[in-house]
Amino acid sequence: MFRSRLAAATVTAVMAAGVVAGVAPLAAAAPAESVSASAPAQAASTCVSDLQAAQASNNAAIAASQANDPSGARNHNLATATHLVSAIGNCQGQPQVVGTNVLAATAANATALVYNLLGATTAGLGAEQAAASAISQALAHAS
Repeated sequence: MFRSRLAAATVTAVMAAGVVAGVAPLAAAAPAESVSASAPAQAASTCVSDLQAAQASNNAAIAASQANDPSGARNHNLATATHLVSAIGNCQGQPQVVGTNVLAATAANATALVYNLLGATTAGLGAEQAAASAISQALAHAS
């Protein structure tokens, strides 16, 4: 049990560090003042679309975990991860709380994925619910 939690924490930390390292140069390279007036509106709608897709796939993962289906939950975790990675790029220019919550959701989803790989759907469900909360918070502040 301890080793699986240690593995989940390690994978989550590595993924979060990789995401932060990948996003930081993008944020520094494109200051908000240099973006045209039409670009923020498109980025916002793409950001919201990515977050809504992540929310839908995460809700499906929650349903699969509640049905004790680790394979189904794992597949939905992978879809959620894809949408969240897309949101990381498309939510640039949003308030900082959006990016923070996207990163939190990404880390929680990675944890859920590890638990579902190990067949621990109950633990995966807790992580998926944490991801759902972070995604909801990001959606509440995204435009």
